[in-house]
Amino acid sequence: MLTRVTAPRTGINLSLARVRATQAAVSTTPRGFASSASALAKERLLVLGSGWSGYNVARKVDKNLYDVTVVSPNSYFSFTPFLASTCVGTLEFRCATEPVRNIKHVTFCQGWADNVDFANKVVRVGPSLPPLRDPTVDSPVNVPQHYSAEIEAAYTPSDAYDVPYDKLVIATGCRSAWFGTPGVREHAHFLKDVREARAIRLRLLECLELASEPDATPEEVAKLLSFRVVGGGPTGVEFAAELHDFVHSDVYRLYPHLKDKVTITLYDVAPGILMSFDSSLREYAERKFSRVGVKVQGNTKIVGVGKDWLEFDSGEKEPYGLLVWNTGLQVNEFVHQIEGVSKDVKAIKVGPQLQVLDGDGKHIPGVFAIGDNATPADGTRLPQTAQVASQMAGYMASTLGAVAKGKSLESQAAFEWKNRGSMVFIGNYNSIEGPRARIAGMAAWLVWRSYYMTLAMGWRNRILIPVYWALAFFFGRDITSF
Repeated sequence: MLTRVTAPRTGINLSLARVRATQAAVSTTPRGFASSASALAKERLLVLGSGWSGYNVARKVDKNLYDVTVVSPNSYFSFTPFLASTCVGTLEFRCATEPVRNIKHVTFCQGWADNVDFANKVVRVGPSLPPLRDPTVDSPVNVPQHYSAEIEAAYTPSDAYDVPYDKLVIATGCRSAWFGTPGVREHAHFLKDVREARAIRLRLLECLELASEPDATPEEVAKLLSFRVVGGGPTGVEFAAELHDFVHSDVYRLYPHLKDKVTITLYDVAPGILMSFDSSLREYAERKFSRVGVKVQGNTKIVGVGKDWLEFDSGEKEPYGLLVWNTGLQVNEFVHQIEGVSKDVKAIKVGPQLQVLDGDGKHIPGVFAIGDNATPADGTRLPQTAQVASQMAGYMASTLGAVAKGKSLESQAAFEWKNRGSMVFIGNYNSIEGPRARIAGMAAWLVWRSYYMTLAMGWRNRILIPVYWALAFFFGRDITSF
């Protein structure tokens, strides 16, 4: 995503110097972007974002037809289905990422899109690189809790630069929602990016080590080992399942004195978990969690979060050591502030071929929106999932190719989402799959693993992922903290 929250940082001048040096190294113009003269051969395609939709459209579009530039605050694509596994060491973090620069014949700029000048066809971009570290001064790496695409170094207008385009694809995604609940942004962990997964892993291991200290009181141990997950959708359920497997396979082995003191609780305002699945599958998942000791609390509303406590609408407070918050998505700041487009409270409105509409409902020439930050203008609501974003990206790449070959945009078939079902891992070699197949257990788990293996983008990760799965199975998960 490309939201931006200003936060003061030191060393920004060094960071900006690095940005400018990088730009100069790839320049064909003072800013390193193709001039209008080069557009005689190929049009300039600018993609904002490196998530499921942005990364895939940049990867799939025909580079013989377009000069492609990607702008994103992250230099990588996060493979979100594996983030829960990286939190507990089943997989390593690099197994859940693909570098944007690995895409051949694509120019990449690490930065924030601040605004779009549709009349002049340029996007204003500010740098998002963190400052260079001084090894003689700085302490070992410290991962801020919310260091993600939502935090950016402060910069002045002179630090920003313009990126021109002939075709623009807005794929900035959404950010994690917290519905204004006090204390969530300050104290809870989200799980939407690999940096956030790393922060969760560090906090999880920290809780275990603090609870192992000789002078830890029973009350402190109980609080530290109270792991709470808010949100009963697929992300929250999969994280709770991975956490349970980690506790029962590795905490029991490495921290035997803590094995009976860990509690995992999953909360949701709905009556139960996985409400988008068939009732039989929901009940299967809830029974499975009940058997293994994961407590599910439905019809529960959290009204406040402190450093180490949750407050419910009943007025009751409960302590926690780790809090992971997964309650859906909300509009990012870039989409919220962009002017001259038609949008609702969550996304930019698009036409049948995913064209962005202006305030009068007319198509803005050469501008498209895909992924979580796009919604059909006809009122159709599409799920904000990786599956929809990937299908939009494939459609967009194909449509852009047809347009570059001289076909009219209006002659292209309208985008149509095909629901291929959903899969959720629920722990201990069990998964559920719906809504079509409606299968559960080991068979669904095998389908889950096989399917996501095919989605892994690069061959490096296709090789590494089963290797790490095997290492975790035979030797246990890695609990190194650094």
